[in-house]
Order: sequence, then C-alpha cells, then structure tokens
Amino acid sequence: MKIRSYKAQDGCAMLRLWNASLKEDKINQENFYTRVICDANFDPKLYLLAEEAGELIGFIYGAKGANSEKAYIVAMGVCPNHRRKGVGTALVKELEVAARELGANYLDIGNYAVNYFFPGIDEKNYVDAIALFKSLGYEEKGTCSSMDMNLREYEMPEKYALRKQKLESEGYRFGGFRWEYSLPMFDFLSKHFPHWHGGARSNVLRGNGHETIQLAWNPSGEVVGFAMRAGDGTPGRFGPFGVAETEQGTGLGGILFHNLVSDMVERRIFYTWFLWTGGRNLDIYGTWGMKKYRNYTIMGKVL
Repeated sequence: MKIRSYKAQDGCAMLRLWNASLKEDKINQENFYTRVICDANFDPKLYLLAEEAGELIGFIYGAKGANSEKAYIVAMGVCPNHRRKGVGTALVKELEVAARELGANYLDIGNYAVNYFFPGIDEKNYVDAIALFKSLGYEEKGTCSSMDMNLREYEMPEKYALRKQKLESEGYRFGGFRWEYSLPMFDFLSKHFPHWHGGARSNVLRGNGHETIQLAWNPSGEVVGFAMRAGDGTPGRFGPFGVAETEQGTGLGGILFHNLVSDMVERRIFYTWFLWTGGRNLDIYGTWGMKKYRNYTIMGKVL
C-alpha cells in the first residue's frame, strides 16, 4: 500500500471510493467538484489516497484556511473489504504530518465551516471511526444532531403569523432578498455572523439570493435577521439563520424560520433539513416542527 496526494485523473475512481465507503453520505460528480475541488482552500497535499495494486482503497480529505492554525478532516473513508488492515490509521497519521507542515496545530473532524459534509462522526453508521480516532489520541468535544421536516401539509402556525403582524405594526419589516439589500445584508453578516458571509455572497452571485434568502429589518431600517437555504445548491437544505443579539427574545427567529419555510412550500419544495445543531436549539427547532434524524460525536486533536 502507498499513500499519495490526489491527482486530477483520480476523479471518477475517487467518486466510486467515496460512495462505496461512505454509504450514508453519497455524492455525485457535480457535488464533488463544486464542494471539494473548487473549494478556495483545496490543497492536494491534504487530500490523500491509499492505493494498492493500482486500486484506490481509502482516502482522507483535509482542509486548512490560509491564515488559520487549525486544519480539518472533512471526510474520510476506507473501502469495506480493506478495513481493519491499518489503512485508516496510516491515512490519518500522514494527514497529521502534512497539516503540521502547513502550520496547523489542531485538527478538527468534520466541522469545516466552508464546505462541510457532516459536523462530526455519525454515532450509528460510522461507530468504528469513533474508535479509530480515539485510538489515535482524538478527544470527544461534544455531540450535535441533524434535523429535518416534511412540508407536505405545512402551514405557518397562527401564533407566528400573529407575532409577525404585531412586529410589523411596530415598524419591523420582513421580506426576501433584493439586489439593493446587498450592502446592508453583508454589513449585518460581517458584524454578527462573519463565517456566513461567504455562503451568502455565493448564493447572491449565483443569482439565487432572491429565492433563497429572507431578511428582517428593525424600525430603524437596519437588517437584524437573516435566513438562507440551498447554500450548497441543494434546494431543501435549511440554514444558516440568525438574528442580532439585541433582537433576541423578540420572536424574530421563529418568524424568519417560518417565512423561509412558507416560501419553500410556495416554490413546491416539500422537504427541508439541516446538518448541525445542539443544546437548547434542539428544543427550539422542535417547537417549530423539526425532528432529529442523526447524531454525531465531535472530535479533535492537538497536533
């Protein structure tokens, strides 16, 4: 077995390996190229392949921002008939060396903010991976969950419709993105949620902002709330969304959520989901109709 960096000609074989080894997280060619190869941070030194007799038998996809001391294991897989033979261990150790050489002093698993596929390690479907990383010195940092919602019979709950009317009577405004809202929206994101700025900009530049972004303004005309879907191009994927700290407790969050979901139903999108939440947010989303469908362990290691 040898370990080497990803090459352009590996695309088709890599896609087959990904889908064979990560059966709960299969992707297609467009998804692989737009979210991995075209990622601004993509570096072949951090995308390593295990090869035996000319066949790809395992991979590990790492990423690191240019000015960050943290690197990420975005995804990893080993072909089922080559597991428990040291392939995964060898890949992780090689990536740790490569990450240190690029200036990283910490490795997180999964929660790569730019283009993550999962926020941690699936506790049900990839339980062997948790044991592997523990054996290599990775520590558990917490848990999180994915949630979803069937929208076939959805209607905005009356209490949120009434709350929206009350806030509008006080001077608040709600509505979808328009070009003239670009600057105030980006200013809001830069101030309150800077890590969402890139995703929102990408949606706008793709021409999707008008359909995928909902905003809220306070009586002074400032953007104070943001909700988006389809950040990775998947129509039903919800998030991110949030409101300014000064507006929390006003009900803006629930209204933004239901505004976006209502707009999805009008566009005949009848299913929505998101990958990552935890803590009290599980209960909040639960009151809005979302249900938990997947749990993850969050892990990391000091290099």
